[in-house]
Amino acid sequence: MRIRKAVIPAAGFGTRMLPITSAVAKELLPVNGRPVIEHVVKEAVQAGIKEVILVLSEGKEAVADYFRPNKRLADQLLKNGRHAELEELERIWDLAKITVVYQNEQKGLGHAVLCAKDAVGNEPFAVLLGDSIIQTDNCHSFTQQLIDAFNKYERSVVGVQEVEECLIHRYGIFEGAEFEDGILHGKRLIEKPDQSATDSNLAFCARYVFTPTIFSLLENTGQGVNNEIQLTDGMQKLLEKEGVNGVTLEGERFDIGDPKGLLYANLSIMDFNCGDELG
Repeated sequence: MRIRKAVIPAAGFGTRMLPITSAVAKELLPVNGRPVIEHVVKEAVQAGIKEVILVLSEGKEAVADYFRPNKRLADQLLKNGRHAELEELERIWDLAKITVVYQNEQKGLGHAVLCAKDAVGNEPFAVLLGDSIIQTDNCHSFTQQLIDAFNKYERSVVGVQEVEECLIHRYGIFEGAEFEDGILHGKRLIEKPDQSATDSNLAFCARYVFTPTIFSLLENTGQGVNNEIQLTDGMQKLLEKEGVNGVTLEGERFDIGDPKGLLYANLSIMDFNCGDELG
């Protein structure tokens, strides 16, 4: 089944990046001269996504504006004969259909995804966190790998990667067993557990593909860790109802919501054109 839509939660205040994020959305911070959100949207488009649903909060409209034609700028570039720059901007403006929905209260990632319910409709969809760049070892879209696994096994899927044991408490954790190279069958999903509460060090890595069943489950999910509606709690219900698989990331996740992560991404992602062909 073709996955046509992707939800990108980008409503957070970016408090780890203050003071810059008091005026500039963290999703617009540059990595190799391109805003983080462009890297994320390109990964989705490379996976065949046609519509990107941005979940924003009031004051973050600039994230969506980045993908919208700017007639004044286009006219000025054309007038000055700067055709190469104009063509580059037009390529960005034409990447995908951009739909905006709002999360008016910060109630957690699960709530942010739920805000996109009407825009998604009754079809499977991808979720890509807007403050994380994924670079695979083979330069292919990691979202495409998840979609391939979803289509093969007809089951929702989450990207996972190993983390150090001392960091387990910072992530959603996947417990399961590998049944095919790089593919795992989920047994339990836990949000930010103490290290002593799990034997797994497989953390969610900001990429998911869900059946629309996740929406009804999130609607009936109460507050969890940090008094928020946690996506992980809805995913655990989905695992019990339909099953959830994991796909191991062969590559690296860059967390741009953290100052060190932003610096590391700029030092590490030396070739922005890696896997950049949009065919």
